[in-house]
Amino acid sequence: MREELDDIREREGLLSGDPADGRHKDRLNFILRTFMKITLPLILVGTILILAFPSKNLERSAPKYFNGSHDFHSTVLLVSYDGFREDYLERMITPHIAEFIRKGIKAEFMMPSFPSVTFPNHYTIVTGLYPESHGIVGNEFYDPILEDNFIYTSPHQSIDSKWWGGEPLWVTAVKQGQKSGVSQWVGSSSVIKGYRPTYHFPYNSSLTIKDKVSQVMSWLDLPLDERPTFIATYARNVDLEGHRSGPYSVNLNNALTYVDNMTHGLLEGLAQRNLTDIVNVIIVSDHGMAQTIPSNIVKLDNSFDVSKIRPIEGFPLAGVRPYNDSDVLDIYLGLKDASYNQPWECFAREEIPERFHFRASLRIAPIFCIPPVGWVLTTNRDFDHHKIPRGTHGYDNLEPEMRGIFFASGPAFKNITREMKDNAVKGFINTEVYNIVAKILDLVPAENNGTTGGILWS
Repeated sequence: MREELDDIREREGLLSGDPADGRHKDRLNFILRTFMKITLPLILVGTILILAFPSKNLERSAPKYFNGSHDFHSTVLLVSYDGFREDYLERMITPHIAEFIRKGIKAEFMMPSFPSVTFPNHYTIVTGLYPESHGIVGNEFYDPILEDNFIYTSPHQSIDSKWWGGEPLWVTAVKQGQKSGVSQWVGSSSVIKGYRPTYHFPYNSSLTIKDKVSQVMSWLDLPLDERPTFIATYARNVDLEGHRSGPYSVNLNNALTYVDNMTHGLLEGLAQRNLTDIVNVIIVSDHGMAQTIPSNIVKLDNSFDVSKIRPIEGFPLAGVRPYNDSDVLDIYLGLKDASYNQPWECFAREEIPERFHFRASLRIAPIFCIPPVGWVLTTNRDFDHHKIPRGTHGYDNLEPEMRGIFFASGPAFKNITREMKDNAVKGFINTEVYNIVAKILDLVPAENNGTTGGILWS
């Protein structure tokens, strides 16, 4: 009976609006006002940020292509033939590459970044940054802040993340929800910004053409949600024979045949999978090659006390780094006097011509001497007759002998305007490759020195 009376009183209170009911309504109003003042503005700000800065590719869009049995997202296969000089194509001994170009495009040339050597330029290709910005300023160099040497032939040392700045394409892809597969590319064994490629195959000089082609195809054969959209692979044969035998040798021509056969293997693998018009293939090189002139090897010993400097950096150029900063000026003045009326020049780091984009890093030696093509600057201490190659590179990146290649074919290149004969577009520098690939893969590019949106579409 008592419970029934309490229930009646409660219902009467709700109808008559007694004080208990008023307190209940006040609490509801307070909660509603708090929600309106705090939560709704946060929702509004979040909506504005999402609209203004969309997070691309965290969830992939629907596949764009179908090869008759499987769906495919936009995909890029980037192939590097180390040391493939732009004019090697004129030797008419690379028919498969020529056919590839006939169906696609080529740049008149691709200019390397300075200095025109392997490690800086391979890393520039995948980051879009000049070497002074990404930090790999040579194949070998000293970092005065880290008090350590980068030596490209010592993988256990060069793999350390501390050396690698910028953001390579395989990291950009993974950060934005895509997958990457990289075989033997400079920097790909290192953890960069906390990431490695999704799939990785380290450098191995014993790999055959069949091995390299099979590795790439195995990644393309993966299921859609496991398959990389960015794939990169590498061959060093042309560079190796260019050094050993010189750029005009029979052995160099044999190396050109090797990479032409590798091109054939890759293209056949794509054709067998009905991917010729689905996968975008880009073939590049990091630099060209020049014949070394033995009579033009310059010893710098008479210009300064060699015992005061670290080993010369930047062969065949000469990066001169004194052990003590107090010796920089005297050594610099000695080298300036020695280079007077000579075909080679020496610069203080801050004086290096701006067009080289090679000043803004302490990893660059404080004195840097640049010889003409084919010359070598060294010292008796650093010189070894057995190590002077018949061909070399590293020179002024404007020199024609230093020019590399950019060939491409695939759906992304169908509507590119050919500005010159033989399906050619005007030449460009290799900082442009990063944004070209980023556009094809619909990636938001990291900061870089290339043309926004990709130079081929600008």
